[in-house]
Amino acid sequence: MIHPRFPDRSATPARRAAACSLGKLTARWLTLALLITLSNQVTVADPLSVRDDFAQRLRERHTGIVDGQPLRVAIHIVANSQSPSDNHINVWLDRKVNPDAPVSPSALGPTRYASLVAIAEQARCVVYPVDNCVLVGRPAWVAALARRIYLADHSSGAPATSLEAAMDLRWPDLTTPREAFRLAQGHSADLPHDLWPASDLRDISPRLAQQLITGQFLSQAELSAVGAAFPRSYRFPGSQELLPSLRQLDPNLEAGLRSGQLQLTGSLAVHQLYCAKILSVPSEDASQAMDTSPAGNALERLQTSERRFRFSASDTSAGAMIKALTANLGIECEFDPEANPQLEKIIPIKAEDQTIYEIVRLIADKASLKIQAAGDKLRVSAQQ
Repeated sequence: MIHPRFPDRSATPARRAAACSLGKLTARWLTLALLITLSNQVTVADPLSVRDDFAQRLRERHTGIVDGQPLRVAIHIVANSQSPSDNHINVWLDRKVNPDAPVSPSALGPTRYASLVAIAEQARCVVYPVDNCVLVGRPAWVAALARRIYLADHSSGAPATSLEAAMDLRWPDLTTPREAFRLAQGHSADLPHDLWPASDLRDISPRLAQQLITGQFLSQAELSAVGAAFPRSYRFPGSQELLPSLRQLDPNLEAGLRSGQLQLTGSLAVHQLYCAKILSVPSEDASQAMDTSPAGNALERLQTSERRFRFSASDTSAGAMIKALTANLGIECEFDPEANPQLEKIIPIKAEDQTIYEIVRLIADKASLKIQAAGDKLRVSAQQ
């Protein structure tokens, strides 16, 4: 999955000529790429709910390391980190953000949403979920696009999106905004010329797709209203407990709780904080705070944690992986200097549904390391 990128202002004349002929050469292919799923009716106005498949995907446990990866690649790793194809997360990247900027957020997790937040922060960006797509971009752009989407829904008697068939929306590299809009809405729109990379948005509302595409060209007036309020509804346990911290962030916050549904009218910062607190707690831990550290030394705490993850890394040293993984449990590592050759080994790892202890053991075995308790720290040394 690749998303709208920083404009390629250095494109060669030949590349631009090829792009100009793209519509004629690939129109048939693009039409076939638009897959309609008539069985799924969606509307952006529906609250973000604990029952949504999308929310559950965002709250799936996740950890990993993407240090040194370009922003777009790091996002792709998280959005597609789960093996079942239906666990894909739609992400829409601000075209004014450089997707090739390297990011180094250290340890990711504990959820996929928290990982996206950590990656975005490295690029001075923010994230926010709209319907079943996560926006990643400049704070002003995310705020303006979210306001445009939810104020449109709120201003009419019926949702602006209305009930409509969801679609899988895909296009190839070098697609123009006009061609992308035609795929989403069936007709063209007068949009500025640009060349976008390939995209893969699954099970998405056509009206939301239109908002995403046109939202890449927001006016300066819209972008300047970064602190303006917009309404959004949520349905998650524990929402009421978050209201004091939300009001502290935005004294003008309007909030109402009815039948378990929280209606918030506030700035993007308020909606972001709410989502960060709710979606950074794994689904199975929703009824409690993050795991409290059990009694015992560092090794016992590592062994007794039952949280399970999917983890992958291909170009990271064994020591860096162990340090990042154990940090998820608040455990510090003490590395034996004599084990530096083993600690610096690059160990490709791919683990499915394993505890942090199991993953650390796998890394240690591959790098010829051993782990021992050293009081409240974990000592990592070379195998004899």
